[in-house]
Amino acid sequence: MAVDHPAAGESRAVPAIFAETVNDSDRLFWLLNIGGWAGLCVVNYVSLSLPYDQVDVNYIAHNILQSVLGIILSVPLRRAFRSTWDWSLTNRVIVASFLVLLTATVWTVLRLALFLEITDEEGLWGDFGGWLFTSLFVFLTWVALYHGVKFARLLARERESLLVLEAGRRQEAFKLVSAESAAREAQLKLLRYQLNPHFLFNTLNSIAGLIGAKRSDDAQTMLAELSTFLRFSLESDRNLTISLRDEIEALDLYLRIEQIRFTDRLTVDQYIDPRTLGMSVPSLILQPLVENAIKHAIAGAELGGSVTISARLQRDKLVLTVEDSGIGKEDIVTEVPDLFTKPGFGLRSTAERLENLYGEDFSFNASKSPLGGLRIELHLPQVGG
Repeated sequence: MAVDHPAAGESRAVPAIFAETVNDSDRLFWLLNIGGWAGLCVVNYVSLSLPYDQVDVNYIAHNILQSVLGIILSVPLRRAFRSTWDWSLTNRVIVASFLVLLTATVWTVLRLALFLEITDEEGLWGDFGGWLFTSLFVFLTWVALYHGVKFARLLARERESLLVLEAGRRQEAFKLVSAESAAREAQLKLLRYQLNPHFLFNTLNSIAGLIGAKRSDDAQTMLAELSTFLRFSLESDRNLTISLRDEIEALDLYLRIEQIRFTDRLTVDQYIDPRTLGMSVPSLILQPLVENAIKHAIAGAELGGSVTISARLQRDKLVLTVEDSGIGKEDIVTEVPDLFTKPGFGLRSTAERLENLYGEDFSFNASKSPLGGLRIELHLPQVGG
């Protein structure tokens, strides 16, 4: 006979996407409420008016008007149930019992007085108890239907919530699988790049040069660093994320190779906030950025240059920065936004990997560095630490 939208306390228990607007809920309440009282009119007409030959206009009018009174009285009853919905079960039962008795009594007085007023009947106040019993039954039925419909809707919402949560878990699992796949693909691309003739030529050529210059100790050191770095690259493919401390150690392996190759033409500065070392980052996320700086800036500069790596905390983000001194030209970072979309540019795959791993909870920016070259800055969620 009646239905209602969830009270304030209930709406927090279900996803916002399932919360109805007030207008929709009120419309449904009035539809069912009026329909229920109209049904009572029909029942009274069939079960009372026809058997007792009370088919005059006055009796029919009383039948309709008493339902109108019932509709009016159900409004404060509904508001009372809404305001006490978050109370304990015992208190709600006590309040509901009192309100049913009170409302049924008021409705009995009004409809009996109305019946005596518009019909020729007299001396019915002695039957007040019988009229009250009927009123109690009607409003108990109203309360039972109200709560039945409301609990049925809450149960349906709970089921929908479970479906949404399950869908969310599946989506998160899918995103995790996608992130793992993207990470492995990025690692394979990295290894393919490092194993291609360009990388091996530069490294092995440097080793050969060291041997030719009778710097066998440096050659052995460079070969050992290359072996260690490649081994770390293969092992890190098993882990989606590692601590920043391990990431810096892996980066140092790579930088030691490059510093032996460039000798005094490459200067590396690191500014790492100790609080960031325990935080989780994607494995080998810094190496492609540093390699990009060395390849496009240091290698092209006549006098070499410098690379600066930093890690700091900024509000709720871990900020990783790689900067280089450029090649000495003013236009080194023209069209910076295009860096992430140019075909074959290494930063693009890094951005795609971060997107798969963090969704929209990260930023990847390129700008002009005060050092003269490119500044790459990652803003990642703070995880671990």
